[in-house]
Amino acid sequence: MLFRSSSTLGGDLVASDATGRVDVQYGIVNLAFGAWVSDASLTPAEKSEWWYSPADVVSGQIFRPQRMLADTAVYNAVAVSNLPLSAEVLGLDPVRLPVDGRVPILRKGDVVVVHHTAVTNPVTVGVGQTINLGRVRIARLRVMGADDQTVSTGYTRDLDAGTVTFIDVSGYAQPVRIEHRIEDLALVSDAQINGTLTLTRPLTHDFAIGSYVSSALIAGDLHARVSLWFDQQTGSGWSDTRVGSAAPASYNTVVFPPVVDNRGAIQERWTLQFTNTTQVNIIGETVGQIATGVSIALPIAPINPATGTPYFTIEPGGWGSGWAAGNIVRFNTIAAAYPVWIARTVLQGPAAVATDQFTIGVRGDIDTP
Repeated sequence: MLFRSSSTLGGDLVASDATGRVDVQYGIVNLAFGAWVSDASLTPAEKSEWWYSPADVVSGQIFRPQRMLADTAVYNAVAVSNLPLSAEVLGLDPVRLPVDGRVPILRKGDVVVVHHTAVTNPVTVGVGQTINLGRVRIARLRVMGADDQTVSTGYTRDLDAGTVTFIDVSGYAQPVRIEHRIEDLALVSDAQINGTLTLTRPLTHDFAIGSYVSSALIAGDLHARVSLWFDQQTGSGWSDTRVGSAAPASYNTVVFPPVVDNRGAIQERWTLQFTNTTQVNIIGETVGQIATGVSIALPIAPINPATGTPYFTIEPGGWGSGWAAGNIVRFNTIAAAYPVWIARTVLQGPAAVATDQFTIGVRGDIDTP
């Protein structure tokens, strides 16, 4: 009689004609060949003659071993070896890496986001129609046309209720779909190497199979501001300290402070360069010269094309008199943003997919009156 069995990745040997376990770390195999028979069909004497334990009873069956000569056993195995890694290529000492390559990406005290994204079936919508997404407290949603492009106008949404109401569907590529996501932010109290996470509080949503856990980068409180302001008689470049003499005039930032908001401000160094006594050119270190011949008798508020709001606003009342051609005002704006460096790693080998992408989700909380 011929018996065959293969182990699972966990090392278990379970088949209709064999049972046992493989210790992959030490190379030890415990194996018994035989057959599973009904527990109810055996007499007490037969049970006492056969090797089995309560753990061997599966669905009312026990394992009846068969004698086998050792020299008739044939087996094959897969050996795993680890290649040495170059510290110069990795950029770190590989001695600190585990031999199996598994490293924890989440640790105790980390903040994680548990989330699930679903997409509705395509539906042709009309004016006044309300779509119920079947979930409440939606974290994010977007309407997509039949051309897979995001639709940003023509509807209102109630994230708490999980509904979308269409008020103008002209220009839509029908039918449309709605992508919606639920999220829970939680603190990790324990993280095991096998991927099991323990959270400090219960989840508030019912997450379906296929949900994800993502790490969260905590940015803290963010707000736009002006971090630097000075004037000088002449000059160029982007020094954050005055070079040479101060200008003969000075802007009154105490009574008329420059104004920025979180939406329009960017991380930038700015120069206002006087072309005559009443007009300036607006120059940014990265955005370049964005305006010329701007009168200081009017509010200076160049528009950020990405948001449709000003980069900054400078009131005319603060200028006074005494400015001359060549004078400059230097100031820096700080954006309500957090610096992130994203590094992606691709292993050697042929391309597995034609396209690849990833999404960075930004969560923000504000105080409301």
